[in-house]
Amino acid sequence: MKTEKIYFIGLLQNVDSTILNVRLENNFQFSSISEEEGIELFSSLEGLPPMKLRRKLSIDYHCLNPALKQYFFVKNSFDVRGILIEDFWGEYAEFENKLVDSYLKPKIRLMRLFKEGNIGMPLTYCFFKETLVPTIRESTHIYQSPGPRYTLNTEEIDQLQAFLKKYDLPFKHGYIQLAFENFETSYEVRSINIAFLSLMNGLEALFNPGEHELRYRLSRNCAVLLGTDRKNSNDIYEDIKQLYDLRSAIVHAYKKVTVKQEDLYRLRDYVRRSIKTLLKVDKPKNEALKVLDSIGFGQFQQVEYLNFPS
Repeated sequence: MKTEKIYFIGLLQNVDSTILNVRLENNFQFSSISEEEGIELFSSLEGLPPMKLRRKLSIDYHCLNPALKQYFFVKNSFDVRGILIEDFWGEYAEFENKLVDSYLKPKIRLMRLFKEGNIGMPLTYCFFKETLVPTIRESTHIYQSPGPRYTLNTEEIDQLQAFLKKYDLPFKHGYIQLAFENFETSYEVRSINIAFLSLMNGLEALFNPGEHELRYRLSRNCAVLLGTDRKNSNDIYEDIKQLYDLRSAIVHAYKKVTVKQEDLYRLRDYVRRSIKTLLKVDKPKNEALKVLDSIGFGQFQQVEYLNFPS
């Protein structure tokens, strides 16, 4: 029976050439293509005029790296046997379900948790002959301004590889998964105020024991968890109290408030670092909070491995 090779391309947004150093499993590879070659290829696949396609990829989805004039993407391919289109697409549906949805997309989500930068895969293409209509998938998410470009130094690449190998989605503990979902929402809404509130909801999912004094509880627990010493913990404590006051001003609408980008990034960094640290802790919420309540500023680094064995 005749064999055909099916090709998969997942276009990435907001990345640079350092993504090419990241290794994936299941035959997925990061790659790149020049701007002009990319426009020619994707125009053909989508059946769109080059000008319209250029706007879509560059402005709507932030896929073009303008400094490098390159598109970055994830690629894969596999062989199928058959003579009818139905034969090909049945096997592709299995590939998409088992490898794209269950492996590739979760790994890209974890990459965004690893460090700041709105990396995503808003468009995927599957094709095997130019004469046959390709399958195109577009993300349903609304992509806000991408912010800092996702870039990795040499040390971070090794750390990311270990992070991707160790963790899978969904996370084991529900409170961490809920915080992560709110963290993701902060990238996927256009309103910066709503993005900010989603991050504060994430912080609450991690640190609120369900009692009164929410502002104090969130600020103190986060400061104890993340602070490297007493002074650093105190700085975090005061900063989160200020961010929580901003949250209250938005929610209660007692004055017109527009969150600044720097406030959003600062709060997102706290949520990101808290999720990553609590993943390492690997304990139910009540156990984690019990230890945080029992120690003071700057003490977590000394008791972390004693109280939370890997």
